[in-house]
Amino acid sequence: MDSRHLLGDDPVNAAGDELDRKRFSEHMIRVINRVRAQSESSVIALIGPWGSGKSSILEMVKDSIDELSVAEDEESPEWRVAEFNPWIHSDSLSMYVGFYSELRACLPGGERWSEARESIGSWIQNAAPLGKLGGIARVDASSAFEKLAEKVAGDTSAATKKGKVEEALKECSVSILVMMDDLDRLTPDELLEVFKMIRLLGRLPNVYYLLSYDEQTLMDVLCRTDLAFADQERARSYLEKMVQVRLDMPALGDAQRAHLVNSSLNAVLENNAISLPEASLTAIASLWGEALSARLTTPRAIRRFFAQVDSSYVTVADEVNFIDFLALTFLRTHEPRVYYELQEHREELTMTAGTRTIGLRNESPADRLARWRTYMKPWGVAQEHENGVLAILAKLFLPLKSAQEGMEYGRDWLLDVAKRKGVGHTDYFSRYFFFGVPADDIPDSVVEAALDNISLGEESDRIPLLLAALEKDPERIVRKVRNYGDLGAGGNLKILLLMAEKYLAIPNDIGFLSTFSRISVEGFVADLFIEGKPEPLQENLDVITQSDGGYCMAVRGLGRARARANRSGKEEVARRLTEDIRRIISEKFEHAKSRDITSIDQSVFSSVHAWAEIDSGAATEFLRGQAESGTWPLIEVVDRLVNRGTTSARPGTVLMGLEDQTVEATLGLDYVFDHLSLEIDDASTDVLMEGLPDTPENRRAVALAALSFARHRRREAANQPDEGEAEAQDLTG
Repeated sequence: MDSRHLLGDDPVNAAGDELDRKRFSEHMIRVINRVRAQSESSVIALIGPWGSGKSSILEMVKDSIDELSVAEDEESPEWRVAEFNPWIHSDSLSMYVGFYSELRACLPGGERWSEARESIGSWIQNAAPLGKLGGIARVDASSAFEKLAEKVAGDTSAATKKGKVEEALKECSVSILVMMDDLDRLTPDELLEVFKMIRLLGRLPNVYYLLSYDEQTLMDVLCRTDLAFADQERARSYLEKMVQVRLDMPALGDAQRAHLVNSSLNAVLENNAISLPEASLTAIASLWGEALSARLTTPRAIRRFFAQVDSSYVTVADEVNFIDFLALTFLRTHEPRVYYELQEHREELTMTAGTRTIGLRNESPADRLARWRTYMKPWGVAQEHENGVLAILAKLFLPLKSAQEGMEYGRDWLLDVAKRKGVGHTDYFSRYFFFGVPADDIPDSVVEAALDNISLGEESDRIPLLLAALEKDPERIVRKVRNYGDLGAGGNLKILLLMAEKYLAIPNDIGFLSTFSRISVEGFVADLFIEGKPEPLQENLDVITQSDGGYCMAVRGLGRARARANRSGKEEVARRLTEDIRRIISEKFEHAKSRDITSIDQSVFSSVHAWAEIDSGAATEFLRGQAESGTWPLIEVVDRLVNRGTTSARPGTVLMGLEDQTVEATLGLDYVFDHLSLEIDDASTDVLMEGLPDTPENRRAVALAALSFARHRRREAANQPDEGEAEAQDLTG
């Protein structure tokens, strides 16, 4: 099938027949001929649901009759076809006149037929004043029409004129087939007018009617008339009185439907240059069998569905999973409320932590399925379609797959969803609803091209785009880098150097609903140093840590790798990482010892905590030495130990207090109490310890207040007797 025909809804003729409907049209012609042999006028109905191909069948019948008429003697054709569309007329008058105009126009043009044409023309003239006939198709309301009236002899009453029409048509050897398509488009009043016209005015000799409609829709229209009064039986009885012979459209056979689906799918694949592996074709077949086949039952429904896929896939080509896009398109076109509501449940469906999923953590698969089933009716899903919709959702989203199958699918399964760019992963969800890559995202094609360049040691204009995206959404980009696969030794070093450029520019959020954005980069570093072949990276640690960003990234990343190694019992790996961390931190601080402490980036200085964790003695010795030499005043060292972070309650960096153990591990509390006793004595304790903006004045106030509280606690503890002393005092007391 040509992809351009997917959106077309014009009737198909025999030349374009893919569904062997020509055979049925020939059967209809035989029925029509049999009806003609048994009655001089009759009404035949072609009945079928919308989109089943009724108009195409009518087109084939017309073409076949036209071909037969041409083959016959022009003076004595067997059949002529008049196509009449009552729903294009604005009122009853124009509809009547239009009907007889079509009837008159379809008669042959020879002299032999002149009397019949004139009789019909006179009957048209009787229908209304001539002034109202101007402009009606195929009716000449000029002097020629007046001359026609003069040729009608005898009584000019309506009954007489109708009788002349009947007599003229009865003498004709030609039979006229009046085709009326889409009667179900009419309003109740219009439908009754058409039936009235056929019964009272149109039942003429050698005139036969072929009506086409969807029976249920037509019944609904009839029920809204004063004739039926919402009574289905009355409506059916009236319809049976109108129609003498009914022909029902045959349902699509399995082979026909398979052919139409395959040809439509192939058109979409060809138009979008998509090549699917066998596994994907099997997945589409499963989707079709479990959900789509029950709804896509007519040629129009099948073509329109694939036309929707074809017209919209171009906006996200290669940036989403085609099968998931196919399924979402089905929901969008057949269950639009479900499609809309999925966006409200994004956190749950993509297994993303959020406020909406807090209460669902302990929900069993069975309870989850029951809950989602309760959504179906409010979302407009008919009961008979609920299972099909849930089956589609289970194919798209892991939580519903778990619910359907009664087993849990952990977060590790999300990696597979991400690799296939599935809607069930947070990195790809929005693309299916945005019809493109959102502004806060980056096309996978750009990411993959940039990583190709990196792995090959090439420069390209895509790499800066990758870095800009890394700064805005490091978690997403790190996931995409992981999914790409091995970059090779040179590529791994290159990607770390590029990440180092952006590391300090990435927000390091903490607080309510925050994401700790740098953690994803640090976790990636940890992966490289604990898995695969880390030796080339260790050999290039000095290169990576030359910049402040690279240094901070390496310290944090190696620290995470070391923690993992310890948890998994990899003692040799943990020892190696410990030595790496010790070396790069001690060298960094050694190089900075002559600098003003205020010139050292806070992120760099904060690595002293990692130093103290693995070698508290060396860290303490260095800091005390700096303080005692006067290079770094002790109070300024303590200021730099105050915790910093971000919170949703206040923009920018805020202070988060100073912990006793931090001071103890880096300088020693007693040492600080002794050397800063005067400053602590004078400090105000009426200070907000967390949430103040990060300024030098606030850091100093928070640091001294924290030290004052710590010293007070230390003194109180020292004045409390231990249990043995307390018992002795009680005995002597």
